[in-house]
Amino acid sequence: MATSVTPMMKQYLTIKEQHEDALLFFRLGDFYELFYDDAVTASKVLEITLTARDKKKDPIPMCGVPHHSARNYIAKLIDNGYKVAICEQMEDPREVKGMVKRDVVRVITPGTLIDDFGMEDGRNNYLLALYEEAGLYSAAYADISTGELYAFSTSDEDELRSEVERVEPSEIVVDEESAHLLSMIYNDPPLYTVYGEAEAHDVEKEEGVREDEVLNLLLSYISANNMKSLIHFRPVRKHSISGAMKLNHAAISNLELLSNLQTKKEKGSLFWYLNRTETPMGKRKLRSWIERPLMNIPEIKARHDVVNIFLDNFIERADLIKLLNQVYDIERLVGRLSFGNIDAKDLIQIRDSLEGLPAIRSILTELGLLDFPIFKGFDALEDLHRILDDSLLDPPPKTVRDGNIFKSEYDEKLSELRYIQDNARSYLNEYLEAERERTGIKNIKIGFNKVFGYFIEISKVNAMNFDAEKFDYSRKQTLTNAERFITPELKEMETRILTAEDESIVLEYRLFTELRKEMEAYMERLQKTAEMISTLDCLLAFAEVSNTYRLTEPEFDREKFEVEDGRHPVVEKVIGENTYVPNDLRMDDGEFIYLITGPNMSGKSTYMRQVAIISIMAQMGMFVPAKRAVLPVFDAIFTRIGASDDLSSGKSTFMIEMMEANEALRKATKDSLLIFDEIGRGTSTYDGMALAESMLVYIHNFIGARTLFSTHYHELTRLDAELAGLGNYHVKATEYDGKLVFLHKVKPGAVEKSYGIHVARLAELPEEVTSYAREKLAALESGRKSGKADVYQLELPLDDLETAAGDTAKDVVQALKAVDVNTLTPLEGLQKLNELTSMVKDDHNE
Repeated sequence: MATSVTPMMKQYLTIKEQHEDALLFFRLGDFYELFYDDAVTASKVLEITLTARDKKKDPIPMCGVPHHSARNYIAKLIDNGYKVAICEQMEDPREVKGMVKRDVVRVITPGTLIDDFGMEDGRNNYLLALYEEAGLYSAAYADISTGELYAFSTSDEDELRSEVERVEPSEIVVDEESAHLLSMIYNDPPLYTVYGEAEAHDVEKEEGVREDEVLNLLLSYISANNMKSLIHFRPVRKHSISGAMKLNHAAISNLELLSNLQTKKEKGSLFWYLNRTETPMGKRKLRSWIERPLMNIPEIKARHDVVNIFLDNFIERADLIKLLNQVYDIERLVGRLSFGNIDAKDLIQIRDSLEGLPAIRSILTELGLLDFPIFKGFDALEDLHRILDDSLLDPPPKTVRDGNIFKSEYDEKLSELRYIQDNARSYLNEYLEAERERTGIKNIKIGFNKVFGYFIEISKVNAMNFDAEKFDYSRKQTLTNAERFITPELKEMETRILTAEDESIVLEYRLFTELRKEMEAYMERLQKTAEMISTLDCLLAFAEVSNTYRLTEPEFDREKFEVEDGRHPVVEKVIGENTYVPNDLRMDDGEFIYLITGPNMSGKSTYMRQVAIISIMAQMGMFVPAKRAVLPVFDAIFTRIGASDDLSSGKSTFMIEMMEANEALRKATKDSLLIFDEIGRGTSTYDGMALAESMLVYIHNFIGARTLFSTHYHELTRLDAELAGLGNYHVKATEYDGKLVFLHKVKPGAVEKSYGIHVARLAELPEEVTSYAREKLAALESGRKSGKADVYQLELPLDDLETAAGDTAKDVVQALKAVDVNTLTPLEGLQKLNELTSMVKDDHNE
């Protein structure tokens, strides 16, 4: 095919063969052009016109976008999951005879973005690599825009799945042998690449990082796509699975930590409640702190101590917040610097970000915070700020090719060229006056046109007796009423004036590249300071939220779990603190399971969520919404709250419920917190009740984890007599004037009655429905009391009992068949029941 096309198209096809999985943006003059299938795809996604090249002979589908506005088009393609290969002209067409050399300079993918393609500033954008060897799963992930790089390993499939879900990568890379991990983790994986060209990379690592193979895979893929040495990568950090509270994807979702369950937006989430940060760096760090609460009490207390200092020093806190408001996204600016993609506007943002750092350091010193490890060695980077402040003009130009980047005094040659540009008219006027004096002609003037450039014009009358040769004037043009001349001095002046702007632009670009290179030496210092600023930003936000919503510093005691007047922070913010009803909790080794009953809409789920969120906030280093809180340090929180069918995977509500419950029961320890809401409601009544009871017994006898367990199965409340660590609690509701009133107060003891029909009336079901339901309920309750209830569990016909049951079950059935209840005395009946019970217990114990 390539032999029958033009040389340019042959060049295109050769380059395209090397990037078959990407849309090739092929630079032709001021446009990026796409051809063949790439053009068809891009025209649909971008909604641009599809045309054709060589329409008469062999039409080739074609579309294009202007070079200067390509960024938005590329961002849209990336957002739709495509890769884009950028092919540039490597030579100046004006200086080359024949075909211009072209080559791909960068492949842009969802996981290899710098922040120039519409990235959200408050979120990390991770590319993740997976690798398996001998049952050990390794992962490494990086945010190229910030230089963050992490790695971890595990032999547990569920743990791998949970951690990858928590990272939430926008793109994944695997080798051929590890490609099966994608289906193990995802039903519908994000964009991924099977990449088989991993090379060894020498990268600095923190202590404990051993995942060399997966790091080589990740870094090789990054290098192949970006085609530059990204020198801003920080040392590889160990993603510590056991060093932080475990929150799986279900817990993060069910507790609405990062987004609201219904709207999928930030509003209504814990992140929304806490986010008073001023910088994009702080916003990203806040998300990571929510996802990974601490378990080390000294580290937690250190954050609490800083929050206390900010609360005690309102003026200094306000000053710091104001100063942080002037700080841009230093982390991503450093990424652009490393990539060579930084422009004059970015340098201005770095300069302005650094301007307030000395004042920040002064306040931190005054408050004694520089003695804290998290702020020790705070670097205000005055030397870099001085360089940028002395050199850069404000406002910056749109591009670095437009000039006007630097102050005139920054460079002697630039100052000279600027002087020429700024004083061209003065030069010409001074020269004109000198020529009038020299020639004795008072009415000569200087003009300009694009054909001849600058010229001296003498009227026809004066020109008749003018000795041009004497004054070194060269005739350039004859007009009806005048003659036009040039002189060597004017020609030289013209050259200087017309070339000064071009020369200054070329000079400024060279100066810019030199400054950019010089700034690379400051990248590590900038990153360390950015890390401290993001931490400072989060802790100031904590203080602001604590002050606004009357939050309390929690205490920690591994043996106690006590909350007095606890509130759900988000719900309270939405409905108002005067409306929200606070609640208590008190657990210890004697009673560590709350079995909670009460009507729908009474606040059971809110109560359970608030307990979990209070614990998460405390371990983040945040104060908590309670009058008093003494908390253990939880190693994990597992939740089963609400459900919906997962149609894409074919999993029903009940299956999802059982899978999440299974993970909790298998992974939880005595130091975990379990939140189970209405377990078993996705199946038939008796099945659900049996499962709920068995889970409670299992948690009580084998795990010992602190548990909040809500249910509508009132029959389960009898378990408080069998399980010493279980206590019954209910959410109070009452009837007033025939209507149900929710009191939202959690009290000891089981709920007194069911209020389902009342809730149905609140939902405004037709009166005929609720009236009939009341009659039916009365009949059922009457039948239950008399032992004649006509209520049965529906069952599918399975195998015959005696063929399906085990030997003991068969013996029990045979023994029951042999009993004649009409001839048994009460004592004999009890003895027979005891025998049958012993048979079952003995079999169970075996």
